[in-house]
Parts: sequence; structure tokens; C-alpha cells
Amino acid sequence: MIVEITTYKAAENVTHEEILLASKAFNKNYCSKCTGLISRQFLKTEDGYMDIFVWKSKEDVERVQKTFMQDENAMNFANLTDSSSLTMKNYEVIESVEF
Repeated sequence: MIVEITTYKAAENVTHEEILLASKAFNKNYCSKCTGLISRQFLKTEDGYMDIFVWKSKEDVERVQKTFMQDENAMNFANLTDSSSLTMKNYEVIESVEF
């Protein structure tokens, strides 16, 4: 499994409420259709937002990263974010334990 952590700020003049609504649409119209995506957590940080995606495989992440910019539903959400603030890191899960 791969955990992808993405951080970003809202674009200028985009409100928190607009980001929340866009996130729900992003989940429904884009994330729910991504092959290999197990889950997405959407978090508020001190100065912006964070997504934690859990993927079945590195190949699933790579496939989505190659096509993200061509997907209208993905871009509807991305256009509300400040692209200059974007960070994205992928980590391989070595062990996962639920308590």
C-alpha cells in the first residue's frame, strides 16, 4: 500500500465553505472512480489543508498522477487550490495495525 500526503492552501478569494463543498464533489465525482484508491482523509491544517490518500499499489498512484490534470472533475477541485503551495509525498506502508 502507498500513503500519499498532499498539502495545499486555498486559492486567493476561495472560502473554507467553498473548499468543503468542492471536496465533497471531488470525493463523489473523482475519487470514488479512482481504481486502487482505498480512502481519503481531508484535514484542516494551521495554514491550509491536507489530503491523506491510501492506495492499493504504487502503480495505482502513478496511473492517477499521469491522468489527474486531464480530468475535469479533478481540476474542478484543483482550481480552488493555490498550486504554488502544493506539496505531495508518497510513502510505502511497511506495517498497518488497527486497534
